[in-house]
Amino acid sequence: MLQKHVSFGIAVTASLLVGTAALGQQSVAHPETVDRIPRAQIFNGRMKSPANLPNVGFVWGSKTPLRSNKVIDSFYYPNQRDLNRAHTAEWYKANHPSWITYQCDQQTPSFGYTYSWGAYAPLDTSNPEVRQYLLKTYIEPALAKGYHSIAFDNVALPNTDKRCGVWRDGKWVQLFSGQSRDPAHTAQKLDYIGWLAKEIHQRGGLIALNAKIDPKQPDETKALINLADIWVDEGGFSDSCRRRITDDAWRLKRELIQQRKDRAYVSINYTCTNGSAPPDNAELSWIVASFLVNRNNRSYLAVLPQKDTGRWVEYPNLDPPVGPPTGASQLQGTTAWRNYQRGYAAVNFSDRESATIQPPAGSWRDLSGQAVNGPIELKPRSGVVLLRAEG
Repeated sequence: MLQKHVSFGIAVTASLLVGTAALGQQSVAHPETVDRIPRAQIFNGRMKSPANLPNVGFVWGSKTPLRSNKVIDSFYYPNQRDLNRAHTAEWYKANHPSWITYQCDQQTPSFGYTYSWGAYAPLDTSNPEVRQYLLKTYIEPALAKGYHSIAFDNVALPNTDKRCGVWRDGKWVQLFSGQSRDPAHTAQKLDYIGWLAKEIHQRGGLIALNAKIDPKQPDETKALINLADIWVDEGGFSDSCRRRITDDAWRLKRELIQQRKDRAYVSINYTCTNGSAPPDNAELSWIVASFLVNRNNRSYLAVLPQKDTGRWVEYPNLDPPVGPPTGASQLQGTTAWRNYQRGYAAVNFSDRESATIQPPAGSWRDLSGQAVNGPIELKPRSGVVLLRAEG
């Protein structure tokens, strides 16, 4: 996730089926969603009143536990790296030389992500000693402070960090090939995340994963995401403003969201604007329509500028009063739509072809207030949200 850290969480009661029942945590009520879209806040370190947010049900990377029965907070952790910046690669070479992973040149630490201040030291999470260190140093204390969940950032199946091996007792031990896709790396990642989920659940918490979809490993991707009580989808439908999700990738994301049913899904969408400038109607309609069409029973939406986390961001038409859904979403070709009590959302997720949709009978207006009558042509990679004009 964009650095400043990122995490997400969800809490449970007997009536909230989030994937792990009765974890012993404080009960957290689901925010009111009759007329509004449940929201997620990405960090809250720049907010004066981080606990008083309209319709926010989840906070990724809360500065402190919120101790609220309405908001699921989370403690941020950078996945397979040491959160303590003082524990640099040089520190590990001097203190725990066998804990740090290297690229295949056997010399370069497999940082993966570097920032203006440096990089977190990459750790060998197949090592039982490393796992216990992370558990006792960070996870257990965070849950003891009252965080509902632990949020793990940058959880990807491909070996983007170029991890290859470790030095043990002065001897090189190769763990992975160093290639982007490696069955041994995938198996180790799934084993590590599965272990984390078990340990966190035993201590009454939930696990949130900022996990990316790997279209070339669909089955393994499903296995990874199924380990999450809260799946945090940082690319959302805007793919961090690089390119909108379309065609088979859009279908796969839809399938993964739908199969979660009552298990939480968080859609983070970075807009193509900077500062306080709102996105244009086309971009916002694409994001909101895709969310409304695909949301499951516990979905949260975040829309914000790139590299601008930690503060509350509100855009016009981000929260249209469509009411509750009146049925499941429908899919035909590359067009998907869903009816709501007072609204209608449709998406054409084709990368190249236009499509025509026919809204249900009645009087409609779009998010700009313009009346809509008859069929609507949707260009490629576009969406529309309509509100009933009556009343």
